[in-house]
Amino acid sequence: MNFTIFIISAYLLGFIAAIPTGPVQVEVVRRSVNGHLKPSLMVVLGAFVSDVFYGSIAFFGIAPYLEEEKIMAVFWLAGGVILTVLGIVIIRHSLRDEEISYVPERLKRKRWAFLGGLSLSATNPTMILWWLSGVKIFKDIGLIDGLTSEIAAAFLAAGSLGLASYLAGLSLFIYWAKKFISQRTLRRINLFFGSVLVLIAIYFIYTSFRVVLHIS
Repeated sequence: MNFTIFIISAYLLGFIAAIPTGPVQVEVVRRSVNGHLKPSLMVVLGAFVSDVFYGSIAFFGIAPYLEEEKIMAVFWLAGGVILTVLGIVIIRHSLRDEEISYVPERLKRKRWAFLGGLSLSATNPTMILWWLSGVKIFKDIGLIDGLTSEIAAAFLAAGSLGLASYLAGLSLFIYWAKKFISQRTLRRINLFFGSVLVLIAIYFIYTSFRVVLHIS
């Protein structure tokens, strides 16, 4: 096994996995475009901590407990509730005529931003499947022979860094680009992102009830 190639591949896999739009990406972009770079980066940090947590679950043997359908349904429902509240708040403030400021004052605080990133990412237990899929891919192409503690720790570090790097880069780029965005466009962006969060929330809640009804 070429350890350097393995580390680079794990980093790139994490970077690519962060690209599809999800609630964390929406929050990172929305905070940055409203001029709140530090809170945006704290969202990234919260998501990073959650990703490491799920990677630890996947690699160190307790993933089967979170594969229980009832537990997954709770995660989906919790995610749906969080995103619904956040989406409605965003939409309400984006429809106001006054100059845009980032919703309630307390949400500008880095502590709340960190908790937001942590909770949004924590309600996505499918990250466990992402980590396990990465292991399978690397085994299939011969980068690793098995999942030892050392390999798991290296994969966890490199993959999580890749995930966080994309989000942090996105945050910095949007923060730089915001100077070219008018207040009217900014309100439209906020309205769009609020609507996206509500749609994701509906999907989460639908998935949760579908699982519960299937179990019943």
